[in-house]
Amino acid sequence: MLVAFAVSFFILGFGAAILGRTSPEKVPKVIDNLIQNVFQTVKILSEGKVSKLGKTAPTEENYQEQQVAPALLTKSDVEEQFEVGTWQRIAYEEFKSTILAKERTAKKFPCIYATKGYRANDHRYVFAESDNPSEPRNLHHIGPAIRTYLSAAHSLGPNTSLVIICAPGDDIATVEDYTERFWNFLRGLRICDTKPWPSNVPADTNDEQWTFCFNGEPIFPIALTPAHEKRRSRYASNLIIAMQPKWVIDNLMSTPEKRVHATTTVRGLLRDYDDVDVSPDLANFGEKGASEGRQLVIRDDNEAGWEIPFKNMDK
Repeated sequence: MLVAFAVSFFILGFGAAILGRTSPEKVPKVIDNLIQNVFQTVKILSEGKVSKLGKTAPTEENYQEQQVAPALLTKSDVEEQFEVGTWQRIAYEEFKSTILAKERTAKKFPCIYATKGYRANDHRYVFAESDNPSEPRNLHHIGPAIRTYLSAAHSLGPNTSLVIICAPGDDIATVEDYTERFWNFLRGLRICDTKPWPSNVPADTNDEQWTFCFNGEPIFPIALTPAHEKRRSRYASNLIIAMQPKWVIDNLMSTPEKRVHATTTVRGLLRDYDDVDVSPDLANFGEKGASEGRQLVIRDDNEAGWEIPFKNMDK
């Protein structure tokens, strides 16, 4: 049974034992940080649960929940609270510039609904203190933020998202590195979740009806990373995890006509925006053989073969 693991925040994120890809010389520092900031006791299970990405999978450990959730920031809050030149303001301004295509030579951002959400002030923002959102210090912060966001999301507008912006990293990470951190982040959120997995959502991440859930609600989290080069639609100067309640997408595709319009429009913009063809992993939710899990972090190329690291988020 999943141990109720609280958070002292996703983003997921938008990871993860919750370690990202860490070089050997950094392990003592990371472990010390875990001991000081999160766990009262850290214990890696003797049999060693290992993800398919080859790293130690997050374990179910008890820790005290931080009861006060961080404030969810509007765009004006971010601009008022963070001075020009701070990493938070730099990352936010680059995100803003990208989705609004503010540069003269910039192409229209493919996710027009994200652009609409920004303009309408439907988005809310939260910041992670490192480029590995799966670290317990980030989960302590982001988990409560997601709960607060989900409780208010219906009042925030039809194109709302929670945008988790991570601090810049010291290492040069690959798409595979960020994929691992992202999935470990989601696994960490699942460990932190105080509510059971919804009975109407399959547990198997490869099932065409699977979607990530937190606090009992289906969510669609995607990652934008500094490592994406050809797939520019998934690039961001800092790791960003954008989380959308699933009802937002359901509303956009509530009829066959709306679904065709949305997918045709976005795919057309993707072909113009990216330097690689539309990913074969992009498919309509529920289609036979499709997997929403494969759409959350898309490869920079269209090579097949990578697997979702967790077959079941509770194992």
